[in-house]
Amino acid sequence: MNQILPTHRAPKAVHLTRGPGLRAARSSEHPLIGLAAGNQPLRLAPQDGHLLLVAPPGLGTSTVLRALGAQHLAAGGHLDILDTHIVGQAWARRLDRVRYLDEPQAIAVHLHGLAHQARRRAEAGRPGPARLVLVESLTPEVLLDHHLDARPNGTPMDALTALLAHGRQAGTQVVLACRHEIPPPLRHIAADLFTTRLLIEPSADTWLQAGGTAATHPQHEDPHPGRWHHLNAAGSRELRAAHLDEADAAAWNTHFSPAGRTPAPRTTKESDR
Repeated sequence: MNQILPTHRAPKAVHLTRGPGLRAARSSEHPLIGLAAGNQPLRLAPQDGHLLLVAPPGLGTSTVLRALGAQHLAAGGHLDILDTHIVGQAWARRLDRVRYLDEPQAIAVHLHGLAHQARRRAEAGRPGPARLVLVESLTPEVLLDHHLDARPNGTPMDALTALLAHGRQAGTQVVLACRHEIPPPLRHIAADLFTTRLLIEPSADTWLQAGGTAATHPQHEDPHPGRWHHLNAAGSRELRAAHLDEADAAAWNTHFSPAGRTPAPRTTKESDR
């Protein structure tokens, strides 16, 4: 990757409940991440694989996860939220097709279960129902703690890595939000496991780990909440992430999603989740 895509500024704001953001979100079943210059939509489609976010606290990672989760549910998918700090996803706690885990032990067990399920489905060539796994505020200490591991010779990070490796073929996508930097075990493989990366105020090392080049590293700019550098195989560009607050996220499927979009029926079977 050696190019910077057109550097025209992204919109100043993108709201999923009105204006260009709502129109873009309604035009596709795939969740809208945000808009680039000229209101060009950037989405998270199944073929896009997993998404990595790296930003200092308070600059919009929770908002991105919330917007993607609400849209994914509206399209009939299943949603898993792993969040030990209970930051910004309370809107989803009582909704159908949502698993919300905030205890480290429960998260470790769940990650191992998802990894096993993804590996089995990938090997069989039979993807399951579309699933989006939002991973927020899991510190490296939690991910690497052997005491939280539900199985021998493995940590939650091992399970997460296996899920990233097999999830795409199993119909599962992961959105991993990191504070400041990429967790050490993922640094050398981040650009391979995450097809799309969003970064705010990245260090030179983090930018390179995410697949950028020294020539394209953004420097000397004030960070703004919601204004991201979107990085993929095509290059880098500025992106304004879609905004959705807690109240609207819970109601998005009813009031804002495309007419006629019907969620999948509720299921409680582990094999169908």
